[in-house]
Amino acid sequence: MHRLPMSINERRVFVDTSGFLAYIDPNDRHYEEGGLAMDRLIKGRYRLFTTMYVVVESHAGLLRAISPTAGREFLVEGVNAVSLLPTPNEVEEQAKAVILQQRDKDYSLGDAISFVVMERLGLHLALAYDDHFRQRSFSTPLGRRDWPY
Repeated sequence: MHRLPMSINERRVFVDTSGFLAYIDPNDRHYEEGGLAMDRLIKGRYRLFTTMYVVVESHAGLLRAISPTAGREFLVEGVNAVSLLPTPNEVEEQAKAVILQQRDKDYSLGDAISFVVMERLGLHLALAYDDHFRQRSFSTPLGRRDWPY
């Protein structure tokens, strides 16, 4: 039996573009896992968070992977399911610093912004199928059948 996270902090999850695409796009290689992970989050009453940067990336990804209709549906339905976190200028500057300091990594600016936002808010769970989140020590469903528990 899985341990049910008890605290509010344990029930907060950042959703990355790779998480949205794994949940929505049936051609995504993580589609089955993404559906299972999202179902667990919803049933476990987790609070989902993201940034407008992720929304923009996800919308563009859905336009390419599925259709303009899927992109529009995501903007209405998908965005309503998550809380948007602000990204003030200092977050963007910190994200640039992460990229410049971590020269051995190939983090995108979008991912670095997500990392800074997560670190500032003490979020440790990321619905992400991008290994960069694990490189930054966030807990992701990659290779974990029992995630998020």
